[in-house]
Amino acid sequence: MEAIADNASSLLRETSLFSAWPEALLNTLLTQSKKVTLGSGDILFVEKATANAFYLVLSGRIHLIAAAATGQEKIVEIIQINDLFAEAVAFLGGCYPVTAAADGPTTVLEIPLALFLEILEQKPQLMRQMLARLSMRLHFLVKELRHLSVESAEQRLASYLLELCPVVNNPAVIELPAKKAAVAARLGLTPETLSRVLSRMRKAGLIEVEQRTISIPDPLALRRWAGGH
Repeated sequence: MEAIADNASSLLRETSLFSAWPEALLNTLLTQSKKVTLGSGDILFVEKATANAFYLVLSGRIHLIAAAATGQEKIVEIIQINDLFAEAVAFLGGCYPVTAAADGPTTVLEIPLALFLEILEQKPQLMRQMLARLSMRLHFLVKELRHLSVESAEQRLASYLLELCPVVNNPAVIELPAKKAAVAARLGLTPETLSRVLSRMRKAGLIEVEQRTISIPDPLALRRWAGGH
């Protein structure tokens, strides 16, 4: 691990979790934060390990992986650059609920839980803001689980692509945030199913695919197409 970068403060301030933090408090937290560099496939933490930090992605991507009762693993979220993750353990305590692994060369900022909690205990208004953000995140995850349980493969993929669109009423070009196999796992699909659905969308004139770049000429048409499935 190495000393944190000079721009770590501004990166944290851009997140909703730290947007209201005074500069002095943020700098106090950063004095004990560190950068961690990972290679492709390296494990940052494992499921059920004691939680003592949470993280901000500075470069690369992180896969959050959960183990099913059958022993199989599923990617439940793909964490991208400038995203915070594992912050919920600050309030839940105990252990990490998932395993975090690097998808390619990745650098994260490791933020110590003990100091984070100490600061919050002195600032109850900040604590309320943290809880509000986590509540919103929980609602999002519940919505995602419902989608995975009732939506068809076409609906799952269309919804995912539309989430990546900056706007839904104009043509868009998006970049998949991970390899297609990881995206398929994130959506609860096999890679083969993902390829078939992409092919059907392409034949319908809804998308153009060039490796991980996807062009969507009419996002609203894609939404209507998915609704028919």
